[in-house]
Amino acid sequence: MSRKKIRWEPGDVFVVPLSNGEVSVGQALGQSMPNSVRIALYDEKFKVDEVPSIDLLCIENKLISLIEVTKEQLTYGVWKIIGSKAVQIPLQRQPNEQFRNARWAGASFSDAGLAEDFLNAFHALRPWDNWYDPKYLDNYLVDLSKKPDEVIYVKN
Repeated sequence: MSRKKIRWEPGDVFVVPLSNGEVSVGQALGQSMPNSVRIALYDEKFKVDEVPSIDLLCIENKLISLIEVTKEQLTYGVWKIIGSKAVQIPLQRQPNEQFRNARWAGASFSDAGLAEDFLNAFHALRPWDNWYDPKYLDNYLVDLSKKPDEVIYVKN
């Protein structure tokens, strides 16, 4: 059975399902390469039926990650779009923008599932350091100061 594709746009705010049944919030920033999407992820977590008004989401001081990921989670509605608002992240700060003049040579992106793993680890629902490189998820943070004290460590 094929899934219906969802049309998404820069500015769309979406929710990412977490392993505990709650959702975390992200925003589509735009597309630089054909099979990926630039996204912002926020330290905003809610029960599915308690997501607040779109005006209260995607607040700058809650920004935790700016990454580019494969677009299938948005395209197929796994990350449900809940509204849209103006993108507040300046273009020069968006993922891979430094590669624009080289026609994206050198740019990279992650699988969307890794963004889900990151959010689950960020919200202490799975280990932060359970990767070949125990500091791998640190690379997803906009700043190391955004890493919560409550993350789960399995390697010391």
